[in-house]
Amino acid sequence: MTRRNPRKVLFVEVGLLAVSGALAAALAARLLERGVGTAVVAAVVCCTLTVGLSLAAQFDQGMRTTLYTCPVSGCAVSVRVRGASPEALCRLRALATDHSRHGAT
Repeated sequence: MTRRNPRKVLFVEVGLLAVSGALAAALAARLLERGVGTAVVAAVVCCTLTVGLSLAAQFDQGMRTTLYTCPVSGCAVSVRVRGASPEALCRLRALATDHSRHGAT
């Protein structure tokens, strides 16, 4: 199992937020050029920024979550872990990947 670098996660999140901010600004400029009302422009900007925040939050959750699945074909056992100690990660990985501990005998 590899540990993820928290700085890399933060860098990608900031990048996602910067891209959504740039997209919101570009959309606002184009809409204002076409004479669209400020209320509509504000709504579009808020929606664009909200989607960017949501994507960054989903990315953060995915990058900080570890998933262990059983390697046996047809076994649906999987364990999703977040914020556990190294000992707990080791124990849960062993449980998920050892089919004899959770599968039919």
